Amino acid sequence: MSRHSLIHEHMSLVKTVARRMARKLPSHVVLDDLISAGMLGLIDAVDKYDPERMQRFPRYAEIRIKGAILDELRAMDHVSRGVRRQA
Repeated sequence: MSRHSLIHEHMSLVKTVARRMARKLPSHVVLDDLISAGMLGLIDAVDKYDPERMQRFPRYAEIRIKGAILDELRAMDHVSRGVRRQA
């Protein structure tokens, strides 16, 4: 399967993960921003996926998508994780 077709086939997974995460976030976080970050995670998953080592692409992609969204949320936050933990 080609890179382009893998990305196209799993775009709905990005939206699903982004919506699921958006439910737990404040209302000022824009869903489209989460989807954009998730698309970068999907592209990264497609580029790094090794079918010999890993069994199921959708599960691997979901982990990478969620990680990319979390990275974006951390980048948007002006307070460090340590300060958040103390609060």
